[in-house]
Amino acid sequence: MKSSQIEMFLTAVETGSIAGAARELEKSRTTVSAAISALEDNLGVELLSRSGNSVLLTDVGKMIHDDCERLLQAVHDIEAKCRQFESGIESALRIGRDDALPESFWRATMREVHRLFPESSVSLYVAPPPELYEMADENMIDVAFGLLPETRAFGRINRKKLGQVRMMSVVHKDHPLAAVKRVQRADLERYTEVTLAYVDDEGLKALDPISPHYIALPFYEHLRDAVLDGSGWANVPSALLRKYLRSGTLQVLKHSNAMQWQPYGEITAMDARGGALTAWLSDRLENYLVAEAE
Repeated sequence: MKSSQIEMFLTAVETGSIAGAARELEKSRTTVSAAISALEDNLGVELLSRSGNSVLLTDVGKMIHDDCERLLQAVHDIEAKCRQFESGIESALRIGRDDALPESFWRATMREVHRLFPESSVSLYVAPPPELYEMADENMIDVAFGLLPETRAFGRINRKKLGQVRMMSVVHKDHPLAAVKRVQRADLERYTEVTLAYVDDEGLKALDPISPHYIALPFYEHLRDAVLDGSGWANVPSALLRKYLRSGTLQVLKHSNAMQWQPYGEITAMDARGGALTAWLSDRLENYLVAEAE
């Protein structure tokens, strides 16, 4: 039993005739008829009832029709995965990312992935940067994209810088810190800080808070929203703040380190081997970050 025989059988059923299947598949009528007869001989049953120029499914043909469709789809999937492997395109890719870049960028990126790599399966998981490093190190994901550690070491991972993200220390316009003309570290320590939360082997932690009074949340958007609620000050990627800074709802602290660039890039395990889809994602991110920095 060959996949080409199954395809001709299914096409004959779909078009209602041997001649219709021949036209659809761009083969001779003799070739299609012979292939279906060979399939019937191989299975030892009659699948089609022929009447003039038309064909109808027999009872056993009806029984196996759906199975044949699933079998042919499986064959096509196997062939597609093999073609992808030979071309260097990942058939499946597990991606981790933080939320330092706007959701609109990632939505557009996933639409492009679907358009350019339709036969690739993609899983996307959002997590704080420290968790991404651990996930890459433990092979839970194939690649991660996020803010890169500056002084901390997180396992045996490769880090490829793709650009920079501008981080801003911000506060609600009605917060007491907004009125301070020259914010000192002591001022930051006096008020509640909203910082990132992450999980490691030791449990739930806050990521390097400056203030002893803090609220730790898992995503930068959560940090921004907590600042909008007046809960404290936070260090947040500028791309998530623009409309609130323009409206004056949020203000950048008058502090010497209130605006800093932090590297953003690709994170993989030491032994990871990326393919064409990973390379495309890295290029897209690099182009976006360069445009944002201009």
